Parts: sequence; structure tokens; C-alpha cells
Amino acid sequence: MSVPVRHPEVRLIGRSDAIRTLETDLECAARSDVKVLTTGETGVGKEVVARLIHQRSARASAPLVTLNCA
Repeated sequence: MSVPVRHPEVRLIGRSDAIRTLETDLECAARSDVKVLTTGETGVGKEVVARLIHQRSARASAPLVTLNCA
């Protein structure tokens, strides 16, 4: 049986309008029970966004399973 890996808390860094908009969108997604599809080029931070939504959601105490479909 494998032991779940605990990741340190992930944070966004910055104060730009784009970061503030992203923070608002993350909070909205975390409060809801909707499915979220994050798309983008390699290296843009899709997994960071997923972790942030998970950390801020009601499910934060449950494990987050990530899957790379590449």
C-alpha cells in the first residue's frame, strides 16, 4: 500500500490585475461543486491552479489525485 504524498500549500505570487482576477475565479470554483477543466500550454501552471482550487474547497482534507494525460 502506498502512502499519499502531502504537498506543501501552494500560493500565487503577484498583485497584477490578472492575478487578482485569477484569485477571484479560484475562490468561486472552490466554493462550488462544479467540474473544472483547466487547459493551456505546457508549463503554464495548470496543476498549480488545480491544487489551489482543491486547497480552498470543502474537500481539502481529502487527497487530490492528479493525472497527466500526455
